[in-house]
Amino acid sequence: MGSMQLTELFRAAEKYGHSLPETRLRALEECANVLWFLQDAEGKRRLKSANFCRVRVCPMCNWRRSLKLFSQVSAVTDAILAEKKVRFIFVTLTIQNVRGDALRETIDELNRAFKYIVDKHQTFTPAKKLKENLLGYMKAEEITYNAERDDFHPHIHAILEVRPSYFDSGYIKQKDWTALWRAALGVDYDPLVDVRNIKGGTAKAVAEVAKYPVKMDSILKIADRDRAAKALMQLYTAIFRRRLVTFGGDFKEYRRRLQLDDVETGDLTHVETEEKTFNAVAQVLFKWRADVGAYIC
Repeated sequence: MGSMQLTELFRAAEKYGHSLPETRLRALEECANVLWFLQDAEGKRRLKSANFCRVRVCPMCNWRRSLKLFSQVSAVTDAILAEKKVRFIFVTLTIQNVRGDALRETIDELNRAFKYIVDKHQTFTPAKKLKENLLGYMKAEEITYNAERDDFHPHIHAILEVRPSYFDSGYIKQKDWTALWRAALGVDYDPLVDVRNIKGGTAKAVAEVAKYPVKMDSILKIADRDRAAKALMQLYTAIFRRRLVTFGGDFKEYRRRLQLDDVETGDLTHVETEEKTFNAVAQVLFKWRADVGAYIC
């Protein structure tokens, strides 16, 4: 599993003066190596318990967080659409790639700029039209690593809930989005901005674009172990004690009404928001066997 490879990289990073406590490293190494499932008469299974490590960069835990985020966004969007006529757009907001030692500061810049364009308590003239139409949002900060350039690409994916009038009197063209984001960042170049209408108007269509942002594939694929360990620690240090997923407006309010727990720190075993009847007739145990690279029942 990726968690075992990640553990090795954390141990290799000790030369940089950073690593996880030994207890956390063991938890990461053993993450999800024991899975208990409930099984019904038809053979369908539901996860009952597992030993998730909860390390922020763990591939297994972040896969579970991604499932949870999908489920919550779907539930929240369902609740909103049941009461309101609204539309949703998917926005990707970028900034130039940065070296690892500047990553944490750059994440701060992204957060500050995003707040400029969505916070109705802040006066930011370029975002006036957007704020007049914005009803809520889900923001996820994604950070990818470029192995060829040895730098990081932090960027924001956001689902914006807007009034139906946005597509008539409040519509913002692509070039205007670019100008808006450039002004918010305060940079001297045109940052890449991608804006898409989420078609379909269903909760599932909206939730399909909601993904938990921490992905380790590019770092785990680096052949140079020392270089991979350094990139890992730069990423881990930059996101330490930071929220990468935030909600605002209707998204925040409807999550409160639905009493949904925290995507990043909450339960990773029961990630579905719907409580469906499940008549278990058996329990099934799976254990990870590193020597064969598979779970054994």
